[in-house]
Amino acid sequence: MLGLAFHAKITIESAFSKESDMKKNPLYNTSSISFFQYLFAIAVIMVHSGRLTSYEPVHFALKSILGRMAVPFFIVCASFFLKQSLRDSRKIKAYLVKIVKTYLFWSCVYLPYAWFFFSSLNLPVSLFPAGVLIALVYLGMCYQLWYIPAFLLGLFLVNQLVKRLGMVWAGVISLLLYCWGLVETYSAYLDTTSLLKGYQLYSNLFFTARNGFFYTPIFIYMGYYLFDHFHSQNFRVHRWQKVALTFGFLCLEGVVIFQHEGMDKNFFFLLPFVTVYLVNACLKSSFLKSYDLQYLKQMSMALYFSHPIFIEWARYGFSNLPLSYPDRGKLIFVVALVGSHLFGLAMLSYHNWQNEKRVRRIKKEVF
Repeated sequence: MLGLAFHAKITIESAFSKESDMKKNPLYNTSSISFFQYLFAIAVIMVHSGRLTSYEPVHFALKSILGRMAVPFFIVCASFFLKQSLRDSRKIKAYLVKIVKTYLFWSCVYLPYAWFFFSSLNLPVSLFPAGVLIALVYLGMCYQLWYIPAFLLGLFLVNQLVKRLGMVWAGVISLLLYCWGLVETYSAYLDTTSLLKGYQLYSNLFFTARNGFFYTPIFIYMGYYLFDHFHSQNFRVHRWQKVALTFGFLCLEGVVIFQHEGMDKNFFFLLPFVTVYLVNACLKSSFLKSYDLQYLKQMSMALYFSHPIFIEWARYGFSNLPLSYPDRGKLIFVVALVGSHLFGLAMLSYHNWQNEKRVRRIKKEVF
């Protein structure tokens, strides 16, 4: 456990160090950001644990509204802090190399899971290498790892759009691409239309629109836009009121979708707007600003990357228990939450031990 925690600590901290580079800037309340990242990491675990309640409206609200805000929040935060370094090719290269190292590390960790999944599909063993390659560059070796290749592809796409067409057209194109993904969410309302038939053809080939071409660009763009207009009146006044208003409209959109649920519910039209206002409000808020909560950010990354290990262990271990689906989901959620926290604590403890060891060595050299 400690060995895995050490390597995980190095990859997690290095891949997401951009925010920590700016944490001393008094303009930004990164403690509030870290706190919400931690909460949203728990929300991701909740989504992946399965159904927690048999009451359908509550299940929809937890999984399809609150749970779906997590990854957009991560992306907007990351792209906001990344925007200032776009003109420094060395920093960008170092940042991307660190993310790729992180992704490759966790892909190796979850390679047995991917192999077992391919086996469950009764595919010929000769196709497994192709499946691993597709998982590595597109879907992820495990269900939470899609985020990294999607983020990297979206980052490349938005940077190219901004460079060649400017911010306005980059925003328009990113929004239009996102709207293509809305077809899956609103598919029940688009039945028999040529638009839905076109999307079904697309999904047969590419599985999902939740990728770096249709999903992540709009959130990366929102992070860039927030950085460029951080001091504008739109983001300066009535910050939390705008969060509440857009979240209220998001809930109304959720009601519309809940009435006739589509193929999937990854895309909500108002989600990019809620997210950018929430990130803005957190950055400007005085909430928790006097506290150093960098450890919560590190913990959130540990939770995000490690929780499927504990979910799958629990799912297998509890498979024969005479429990209802919601009760089993709650039990899996608790086990995954506790297990991933223990992993995160091991990671942080090893980090503190290494720091203390380094300090003692420096003192010996000096004295």
